[in-house]
Amino acid sequence: MKFANVSWGWTPIPEDVPQGDSMIKISDQIRALGYEEVDYLATREGLDEFYNEANSVKLGEYARSIGLVPNVFVFQSSAWNNADPAVRQSNLEYFEKCAQVAKWVGCRIISSLSPPPRGAAGWRFNPRANAQKVTFNLPADYNFKNDWATLMDSYKSGLAIAKKYGLRMSIECFTLSMVATPHAMLKALEDIGDADFGIQLDTNHLVAQRIDPEWTIRVLGGASIFNMHCKDHDAVSRGNIPAGAGVTDYTAVIGALRDVGYNGNLTVELEFTNNPRRYNKQALDHLMLCAKGEY
Repeated sequence: MKFANVSWGWTPIPEDVPQGDSMIKISDQIRALGYEEVDYLATREGLDEFYNEANSVKLGEYARSIGLVPNVFVFQSSAWNNADPAVRQSNLEYFEKCAQVAKWVGCRIISSLSPPPRGAAGWRFNPRANAQKVTFNLPADYNFKNDWATLMDSYKSGLAIAKKYGLRMSIECFTLSMVATPHAMLKALEDIGDADFGIQLDTNHLVAQRIDPEWTIRVLGGASIFNMHCKDHDAVSRGNIPAGAGVTDYTAVIGALRDVGYNGNLTVELEFTNNPRRYNKQALDHLMLCAKGEY
């Protein structure tokens, strides 16, 4: 397992559109800390405004020249199960643009998100309530089977696009998303039924749901996990904190990954920090100790 970092953790807003040589500078900072591989991200705006062939090829070549290997390219979209077929088609068209960029950069995996249920209105905090109420506020005619089938069909179409560009496809299973739990992940893997489709696992999302990451790893197996985001959570109120600053036992996580034959990266993902160098170094130092069995 190699240690990787995400480029979007070095900007004030993870979805910021790259400007000028910003991605080159970020690559330099990631490599300077000792990371060996890197993941990149694009929104629709980023694909339209920055990631042309010249910029993409330049980024990949530069990263490799300093010893930083591109691994995952993330397509930031949750429109996979949108009720409007035209929106889903547009989503796939942008996903293909992202797959082309991923190939230009030299990434191996294209990843996207697991969306919330179709029609979810989110939840709002009522300061007068005795406790915070969490609900999707779904429409009365919500149909889970239809929603799931739409999502799986969209993922199958996305996987076909990924394969066209020589890539594997993964999904990141956010808290409160359609594929948030290990059993939902297993069902998605079963329904897609292709070894080139896998899970982008994240310890933060699991701990936030009181789901043990080690157990999840053993449930899924090494072949189904394409990448491992090592982002901690305190199991109370704070997520997105450096590995070792929360409750996740990364010694057990790394041990489980080795036991199931995982051959991907340990990828530090930290966002919304005003001191990315400090916290990305802190996380890397902790994971290196855990990997050596010294913590």
